[in-house]
Amino acid sequence: MKKLILSIIILLFSFNSLAEEKPYTLGTVWDVSYIRVNDGKLDDYLKNLNAGYYPINEEFKRKGWVVSYKAISFTRNNPEDWNLMLLTEFPNWATFDRKEAEWDAVVDKVFKNKKNQKKSTKDRENIRTTWGSRVGRELIPNR
Repeated sequence: MKKLILSIIILLFSFNSLAEEKPYTLGTVWDVSYIRVNDGKLDDYLKNLNAGYYPINEEFKRKGWVVSYKAISFTRNNPEDWNLMLLTEFPNWATFDRKEAEWDAVVDKVFKNKKNQKKSTKDRENIRTTWGSRVGRELIPNR
């Protein structure tokens, strides 16, 4: 029995020492969306973001669910390429474990009613194409 306990203690310490040797520290979680805004429609798209995306993320930020968010405009490599990136920074993966109703309550508060929300969604669909999105964790180098 003593050998088993000693083996478990040695095993636990070896796992801890392995974890300490990683060349990075885990950072925040980022959702990155790639958007192709139609030619001449960037201002319209940004107005749409001002009415929904930004106020929603401000409320999420007040609640501690979002650390930061931003939109970055890019030049295209070709006419069909994406030209806008939306980045949302979350404190950790656990943030995503919230019930959908909690997220929806904030969206409903910003848009006041489902009709406004549907109109905003339809307006966005007419001026942009979503290329896709990725969610990943920042790795901060240990120096």
